[in-house]
Amino acid sequence: MLILMGFQLSTSAQSLTVAEPQISFAKEIRPFAYYVAQAELWWAEVEKDKSSEEAWYNYYKACRNAHGSNNWKKNFVEVSPDLRLGQNIVAMVEENIPNTFTHYFLKGADLGVSTEGSKYLKKAYKMKPDFPPIHSFMVTYATSSHNPGLRKEVNQKWFKTNEWSQGLMSYGYNVLASTAPDAILFTQGDNDTYPIWMLQDALGLRTDVWVINIDFLLFEEFRKPVFEKMGVPAFILENIDINEYEQNWKSVVKHVLSKYKGDKPLYLAMTVDQEWFEGFENRLSPVGLAWKMGQKQKDLSAESARLIKDEFMLDYLRGPLTYDIRQKRLEQMDLNYLKSFAQAYTYNKEHQLPTKRISSFAEFIMSKTDRKDIHNKYQEFFKD
Repeated sequence: MLILMGFQLSTSAQSLTVAEPQISFAKEIRPFAYYVAQAELWWAEVEKDKSSEEAWYNYYKACRNAHGSNNWKKNFVEVSPDLRLGQNIVAMVEENIPNTFTHYFLKGADLGVSTEGSKYLKKAYKMKPDFPPIHSFMVTYATSSHNPGLRKEVNQKWFKTNEWSQGLMSYGYNVLASTAPDAILFTQGDNDTYPIWMLQDALGLRTDVWVINIDFLLFEEFRKPVFEKMGVPAFILENIDINEYEQNWKSVVKHVLSKYKGDKPLYLAMTVDQEWFEGFENRLSPVGLAWKMGQKQKDLSAESARLIKDEFMLDYLRGPLTYDIRQKRLEQMDLNYLKSFAQAYTYNKEHQLPTKRISSFAEFIMSKTDRKDIHNKYQEFFKD
């Protein structure tokens, strides 16, 4: 049962009794039970003062975090009477604190990558342009509305806040380095997309790469011109509920992989869930931190070895020098290096080239995970 599954996960006693400011589940790893408890606590705060923007904002975030940590399944609301879908909370916010920053921000943000919420986001942005969470939503709006000038403007402002750690920026840099000139790169989530867009917009790095977050492709107003530019036939979501995100993501990825015939090299970031491209593995070759699309899988070990030796920023793998709330998320992403490290290690051994640097970084990565499948696969592999 969903209830049992959620509450078997441990939470601290304090987090079950004290309403805490809510941080996106994309930044930190918390159990589903934590977000349920926080939604209940923040709802109690709302009931005490229905004019409190702080209470409404954190209640909305707690429910959204619970929704996201339950893989966006709508039945998460069955766990507690205090859990609600975002659209229902926004309606309550609109009734209780209309025309406030929180009203405009949540109404715009809840519409996701759709441009329907743009007028509300722009109002919120004008009221509080330095409110940290608003930058990602403005970048999202700029992207979904095909407005590169606005995206660049917001990213340059966002860059100065130092929200993204050296580790995540380095990871994004290495993903870009994994692609050929004028490539198309598909990404999946927040942590593998926004840093890359920021590198392009704020630092001017690898602006030749067209980076497309798969989530945006679920909306026709964004998808149609993108597919036209790529030369990919139109795609219909086959009447699947828009909230069935995972099935929709799989469908759109497989459509692209089966229909794309363009000249630009096509890549999937290794952060993309492999279930989304099941059946196409023989046409995807691993290289660096990406999968390169081709007619058949090629051995790109030499290229991975070159990237690790000459291109990649890897020193951050030794450990963070400053606090990073996303560190656990980053360590999960860093596991993607092991495939290219194994390629490069094998290539270097066969060509009597140095392997110590590769094995050292592999050991750093494995020391930060307790996943038995990773240790079973690689612990004996990187032996000099």
